[in-house]
Amino acid sequence: MATQPLVDPELLAAKKSWKEYFAAKLGFRNHWYVACFSREIAEGEVLARKIMGEGILLRRINGKVHAIRDRCIHRGVKLSDKVECHNAETITCWYHGFTFRWEDGLVTAIVGAPESSAVGTKRIKTYPVEEAKGLVFVFVGDADFAAPPLRHECPPSFLDDAVVVEGDCRVVKSNWRLGPEGGIDEIHRYLHREAPLLLNTKSSLPLGHKAVRGQFEMVEDEDGPKGLIDHFKAEKMYFDAQLDEKTVVRGVNFGAEGRRAVYASVWLPACLKVEGFPGPGLTLFEWYVPIDETSHRCFMTIGSACATDEEADLFRQAYKARWKPLAVDGFLQQDIMARESAQGFYGNDRAWLEECLVEDDFMLIEWRKLRARHCHGIQTLDHLL
Repeated sequence: MATQPLVDPELLAAKKSWKEYFAAKLGFRNHWYVACFSREIAEGEVLARKIMGEGILLRRINGKVHAIRDRCIHRGVKLSDKVECHNAETITCWYHGFTFRWEDGLVTAIVGAPESSAVGTKRIKTYPVEEAKGLVFVFVGDADFAAPPLRHECPPSFLDDAVVVEGDCRVVKSNWRLGPEGGIDEIHRYLHREAPLLLNTKSSLPLGHKAVRGQFEMVEDEDGPKGLIDHFKAEKMYFDAQLDEKTVVRGVNFGAEGRRAVYASVWLPACLKVEGFPGPGLTLFEWYVPIDETSHRCFMTIGSACATDEEADLFRQAYKARWKPLAVDGFLQQDIMARESAQGFYGNDRAWLEECLVEDDFMLIEWRKLRARHCHGIQTLDHLL
């Protein structure tokens, strides 16, 4: 079957160094993606999700989460439109009674045609599933592509034994690519100039700076995660903005004591890691999961290394009382607003050619090229048939 492109082939040719990234409007196949938080799917419950346009159903059975395609193989109706699970091991299509085993997708019965040859021979697509740090990961890809170890697709330190993770999720009305690009954007600090988090943590944040090109580090080890680390070096920082020789905007400046080291990095398939955010000793892990061409799920998670159960409890309390309202609902919500606003521009494919990037946007280009180099498949319309 011919692959149906989502973008104009002539436009693809114009971006040779990262044409795969440009083509991946729906995302890249053959990767682990966050489907939900573990707390969202209790024992026996069924949860519907869409990842890269593919409808997926999840169910927890005896503690383990299973995932199947949310589309009956018979006449293509969505199983999630009327969930029927008559026992713990199977789900039955509400239309003709095709019954599928969650574990391997096998058709175990057909209520409307019990003697059909499809019983015991046909299968619905299933997806590998892993849980880690309170997140449920689903591998979305081709049957002949071996899923890599989950540790290859999580940022360094995320899976460390001592790390405790809390977080929340938002559905963002923008293409997934605007997520990691917004996080690695060198000059977007101006956006956050009025964030209450800065005053709460006494953190200095310049309105802008002159970046040092070449400050990044490419990580492309064969046996591990692949990403781009911004070591953040600035020749100058600008805390005041002047127009007509008048100061019109001031950045938050607590002096040298408030200038904490905060390092950003972005990792395949699409996860931002920010060390030292939202406070000392904390790390942001923000996952961008394509839903379709114009929306994505953003899992905003914060990790803390906790040596004892008491430390873990204190961190969870601090997350609910401090970091969720200030960082997730405040600071990071500003980034979401920017993504949704930019979607009006980048929703047109030509925008990726017409954007007016400046010298300080070099991190965006390096990320696009890195992501394109490690392409294991691009999600196309054919994959949704």
